[in-house]
Amino acid sequence: MVTAQDIKADLPDWPDEVIEEWLLRLANRPDTGWPPPDDVSQHAWGPILGWRPLAWWKNVTWKLEDHDVGFDALCAGTKQLTARIAADIEKGNAADNSEARFAEALNHLAKTGEFQKPLVVMKLDDGLSVIDGNHRITALVACQAQAETLKKNGRKVPSTTQKIWMGTHADGEVPLDYPES
Repeated sequence: MVTAQDIKADLPDWPDEVIEEWLLRLANRPDTGWPPPDDVSQHAWGPILGWRPLAWWKNVTWKLEDHDVGFDALCAGTKQLTARIAADIEKGNAADNSEARFAEALNHLAKTGEFQKPLVVMKLDDGLSVIDGNHRITALVACQAQAETLKKNGRKVPSTTQKIWMGTHADGEVPLDYPES
């Protein structure tokens, strides 16, 4: 079993919260393990790590900050993923525990007005790319769309300004949507 300390050995300057919330569960999947291979292009780590090797991620620093994460602040890829998650749930086609993760995030937001845990994001040219927290961001978008219903039922309408972990690469580079050719 991979531990947070195993990951921290490779990413010593990363906040524990980013490791524990994003990487730890994924490192313990049967198809991943830790550390990721140097070439992630044909590995399960590829899409998780934005097709960037661990050596690239070692040059990313993280800052916890309050940031607007409303739909308009998101990059095109995250907007598409948010729409796909919502559509799959609405149609009953959600994979694995996707519907339960969304429902838990939605209920928490409507009760507290805040994310359970900060999103893990990086800024792309066209907006924020959610690296970890796609069900939470989908739930926030849903809460915003259902604001009147939430108010009528005595629930909170969460602000689009939420706590996030913002990642920045030392060279200003960003993860890739697709592997480089």
